[in-house]
Amino acid sequence: MAVGIDPAKRAHQAVAVLYPDHVMLTRTLRNRIEDIERLDDDVQALAAEHQAEVVYGLEDHRRYGEALLQVLQARGRRVTVVNPLWTHRQKDFYGQDKDDVIDARAIAAVVLRRGQRLPDATDAHEETAALREAERTLQDLSERFTRAMNRLHLQLSMVYLDTYETFFSDIKGPWAWRFFARFPYPQTLNGLTAPELAEVLRELAGGRVGPRSREASRQALEQQASRILEATCRLREQPATVVHRLRAELIGQLCGELLQIHESKGRLKHLLDDELLPAPGRSLMAMCGVGITLAATVVSQIGDIRRFPSRHAFAKYNGTAPAARSSGGRVRHAARKSSNHRLKRAMWLMALAAVRHDPLARAFYDRCRARGLSKLESLKRVARRMSDIVYTVLRSGQPYDRARVEASIRRRAEQTAQEPGRGRTPVVDEASKRYRAPAPTP
Repeated sequence: MAVGIDPAKRAHQAVAVLYPDHVMLTRTLRNRIEDIERLDDDVQALAAEHQAEVVYGLEDHRRYGEALLQVLQARGRRVTVVNPLWTHRQKDFYGQDKDDVIDARAIAAVVLRRGQRLPDATDAHEETAALREAERTLQDLSERFTRAMNRLHLQLSMVYLDTYETFFSDIKGPWAWRFFARFPYPQTLNGLTAPELAEVLRELAGGRVGPRSREASRQALEQQASRILEATCRLREQPATVVHRLRAELIGQLCGELLQIHESKGRLKHLLDDELLPAPGRSLMAMCGVGITLAATVVSQIGDIRRFPSRHAFAKYNGTAPAARSSGGRVRHAARKSSNHRLKRAMWLMALAAVRHDPLARAFYDRCRARGLSKLESLKRVARRMSDIVYTVLRSGQPYDRARVEASIRRRAEQTAQEPGRGRTPVVDEASKRYRAPAPTP
């Protein structure tokens, strides 16, 4: 007997189906422990009556289904994870409108037909949920940071024109934000000499600036202060108006928001690095371009890597493997839309960083371009290779080893050279833009 449950915030829909397709129970239950226990008691009674084994199936076992999973596993029940793609196909087979009962029945039908191949829901513990929420919060903070930074650039360009970009080497830093919050428009610099402004800069920087001696830091700050005063000389001669004061308020608020976002991101990353990020995530950070945020995204979205039987199944899940479309004897490949989009974005970011900074990835990208592929198509293939590496690293539990990757590339090249008809450069048909292998050499 399979029990499909469609979880929601306030109420869940459960349907119990006895093999092959007999609906034995349909119930709407509140998201409360006592209701979940009552459902399990009734299901067990039905199973005993028909001498059937009970298997539960959930689509969302991480958020709204987390309480369901905890209660059922505490009672010793088997709970499986159902891929939403299979559920959608089953609902299309029923041919009915969207309904919670149909959703739950489709989940139960998938459990009946794929029960032995479905992975158990084992990763819905508090640490995984906290890691996922921390990763999403970091992404939201990054988006807020980008919006606030763009608005700050606009306001500064209205009062300082283009001179503000020469004040600091990096305007995306707390030092620059504190300066502009203190001096939101040029007229606020009036009355300050270069040594006085240098002392203010030291105070805003929090003390010592750079890996220099105290005297060298003082000289560097005075040069920076002189550069700021010279760049704003003509602007400081103009009278300040009410518009300047309004823009000063806006700049102050934006700088305060940026400082708050910077502090929040720092605390979250520190917590992830010290406590939350598990060992598999740390092993990913040995890869080129993978930081704490990207590693947290990958680990939190994957959960247990063992639920993917192969690297090909993992590539389909993260969207780096194309979807096959066949009709009339012809097979076409298109981008896979049904995938984990957060994980797909992470793979693309890893591919971009690898092409820019990793010689191995760059060489593979250049070979794809030499075959006549576009930049986008070449990058897709790099993303697929990154997916395979992530799968191997998480599956083995060992950190990324560049030497092992190079050895694997050499073995693959030797195998390709030994196979007949392999290793030749494909020919591009300019008329149809299709790629075909060259004719075998006699």
